[in-house]
Amino acid sequence: MGNKLCDLKDVRFVLYDLLNVEELCKSERFSDHSRETFEMTINTAEKLAVNDFAPANEPGDVIGCKWENGTVRVPSVYHEPYRKLVEGGWFCAQEKYEVGGQNVPHVVDYVCKILFFAANHNLAGYYGLTHSAAKVIEVFGSEDQKRKYMLPLYEGRFGGTMCLTEAQAGSDVGAVRSKAVKNQDGTYSIIGSKIFITGGETDLNENIIHVVLARIEGDPEGTKGLSCFIVPKIRVNDDGTLGENNDVVCPGIEHKMGMRGSSTSVLAFGDNENCRGELLGGERKGIVTMFNMMNEQRLLVGMQGIAQGSTAYLHALDFARERKQGVAAGKKEVAQDPIVVHADVRANLLWMKCYTEGIRALVLYAVFCMDRIHTAADENEKQKWNDIIEVLTPVCKAYGSDKGFEVCIKAVQVLGGYGYCSEYHVEQFARDCKITSIYEGTNGIQSLDLVNRKISMKNGRAYRTVLSQIKESIVEALEWNELIPYASDLKSYLGMLEEITEKVLNMKTAGVVELVESWASLYLEIWGDILLGWLFLWEARVARERLEESKTEHKPNGEAPDYFNEAFFTGKIITAKYYLGTLLPPVTGKLETIRKSDHAFLDMQESFFFD
Repeated sequence: MGNKLCDLKDVRFVLYDLLNVEELCKSERFSDHSRETFEMTINTAEKLAVNDFAPANEPGDVIGCKWENGTVRVPSVYHEPYRKLVEGGWFCAQEKYEVGGQNVPHVVDYVCKILFFAANHNLAGYYGLTHSAAKVIEVFGSEDQKRKYMLPLYEGRFGGTMCLTEAQAGSDVGAVRSKAVKNQDGTYSIIGSKIFITGGETDLNENIIHVVLARIEGDPEGTKGLSCFIVPKIRVNDDGTLGENNDVVCPGIEHKMGMRGSSTSVLAFGDNENCRGELLGGERKGIVTMFNMMNEQRLLVGMQGIAQGSTAYLHALDFARERKQGVAAGKKEVAQDPIVVHADVRANLLWMKCYTEGIRALVLYAVFCMDRIHTAADENEKQKWNDIIEVLTPVCKAYGSDKGFEVCIKAVQVLGGYGYCSEYHVEQFARDCKITSIYEGTNGIQSLDLVNRKISMKNGRAYRTVLSQIKESIVEALEWNELIPYASDLKSYLGMLEEITEKVLNMKTAGVVELVESWASLYLEIWGDILLGWLFLWEARVARERLEESKTEHKPNGEAPDYFNEAFFTGKIITAKYYLGTLLPPVTGKLETIRKSDHAFLDMQESFFFD
């Protein structure tokens, strides 16, 4: 086994065989790159993840963050790998040269992120948010703001946060009470408090830039009255040097189930009436501005969930190959066999393999669509890829984080009693993973986003664009006899999804909203199930094509081509068949639940719950 973070052989299959990312290099945006530079980038990230991030993961969990008199010290073992992350330019590798980036395709950058987050979710989280803060300033900021804040963030010298949540305003963003009062010099005095702020106070950076959602004094209640502000921990002078403290105080940090090396901070702004912020993106444009940042984070969080699942799966696989208990079914010898030979363990591992590989492919496909926007020939093509991203984002976030956590739990089960013990690591993966279904918009919120907004976007055109991609893959798979039954089944499930989607849309139009929203999580799960079926069918077809090509292509010395590995491609086909033939069919029960439209939920009053 290679690293126990991420199966890079499978990743390379997705990149080069499925998505054909080398085609991106023909565009002007990515013309400086090639497969060789992609490989150099991924290999460098793997070394940093394996040699520096992973060894700091368990100690960081044990040490945790320490708060004292408003200052937070992250685990000391984080400082050296973080320094290497900064020196390597990883904070903006996917950005343009003009802002210090390397023009690396987003999909290649995400492979590197998967490695970093699998190795150390806590530590990698600091850099993920810093990029998002820099990006929102790049998109909406003035030239002065980009020079003072964006560039140091992209360099990793400054840390970045996203400050939305307040005690009374969690998922209900419109209830934000933080206030902004305009000053004569054009700045704003910020007054208020925020909770659950990742990286809100740390000793990793020389400064921290908070992107804060607040309401300008006199503006209307609700989301329409919110604005976005850049609020530095330490004020930045016009020449880029640091000035005085900006009256941003951390009264404490949260003590959590997991992510103990991640500083989840309470922040108080303007207790001494001396906190200054700069407007970002226009007055009362806060939601539009902040959701540019939030949508990036939601894809990232889906990736985080499956990154933890990935390392949990590989640790469980390694354990199952080493741990000996019992003998294989039908075997007469008394010598113990590795537990991987037992049907229950092998079924658990195959389940984990399916969801790890399937969701990773889904996230990489979604991010690849971002790259396709950069290479699109016209506005119509750009809109196509953007529509796909819009629909896939809530699914990637919610389905990826939910299934990633389930993979971690199954890893604990495969290890048995050892899985419950800290020295075998998987229990930490489960604890750290759980937050991914909660932060950056709970998974319930993602489900409502899909039901209430995404499927009705552009009169349904956006979601039908995704379905058209699936239908193309079904047609291509039907050309291979061994895939016909699987492609036919997927076609049937897809037809049922179209049917219940129209049902949902019609019920919403008729005002039957509460019942529809009670199905939201189930409906999103159906989307996730079918999307994975699509990707596995696509992978099976490509793997079969590669196997057939190997029979006709030969090197002069008679060796098989470099890409050919019969066991790998055969394994891809079997994994796809297992998902399509064993794990996907239960989706019919979920579809039937919505089709039946049972009203018991509506009859259940609050008083009927146990008092």
